[in-house]
Amino acid sequence: MSRTMSLLLLAAAFMVGCDGDASLNGIGGPGAEEFPEFDGAQLVVSSPVSADIYLRENGVPFEAHVVGADGATLEFEDIVWTTDQEDGEIFVGTSGDEFVAWGIHAFTATAELPNGDRLVYVAGGVRVQGEHTGVYSGNLNITLDAEFQGTPVSGSCNGGLDFVVDMSGTLMEGGGGCVVDLLVLGQFDVQYELDASVFGDDAEGSIGVDVGFFQLPLDWQGEFDSSDRFGAAFSGGALIFDMTGEIDANRVSPYVNP
Repeated sequence: MSRTMSLLLLAAAFMVGCDGDASLNGIGGPGAEEFPEFDGAQLVVSSPVSADIYLRENGVPFEAHVVGADGATLEFEDIVWTTDQEDGEIFVGTSGDEFVAWGIHAFTATAELPNGDRLVYVAGGVRVQGEHTGVYSGNLNITLDAEFQGTPVSGSCNGGLDFVVDMSGTLMEGGGGCVVDLLVLGQFDVQYELDASVFGDDAEGSIGVDVGFFQLPLDWQGEFDSSDRFGAAFSGGALIFDMTGEIDANRVSPYVNP
């Protein structure tokens, strides 16, 4: 057999072994012919939205669907949802609520279509946090009563108070200061630090009141209302002092560092 004839037979054998379909990165694969309705399809996501805030108590709503080139919704349910804050899938489907860890998330929705196309959507900067998470600002009013050499002495101060409820919605920290005038005892600075735990709409903790020559720790209880306002009251005493106080603050921002 001549060299030319051998080459012709080898080429013929190679062509018989091919099935007539070629695939490059999923383009032009078998699905492209079997599912033409998915050609030019888009993934439309309505939730979650980038930079939005969702309460950890309610979970994150996942809403998406695949639409064809004509704008009609296609029957496709296998949308896979993931987050950069957790491993693996957190949800599969077109609609549902899922509880995820508090923090700032980048959620990704992926649709591997029957025609071989792969659609991806990313919602970044999504905050999942507690109901009362945020930065609060307001006032703390303290009244001190004492007896000095048989003479009743009283004074009060109204100072600023700033505190933060963390992203988990369970911890509160902050503080402030004011100046009190007790007449015969003179004026002195009062500093206070707030530390508390949050349980639903209620909070309880301690406030450390430093009057310069001693620090008085006082327990207190407070409550958040539906208008983003927080109020609390406390009382106690040490040495010659009796002390009462009130906290009144409002949420000025829902954004805090994680």
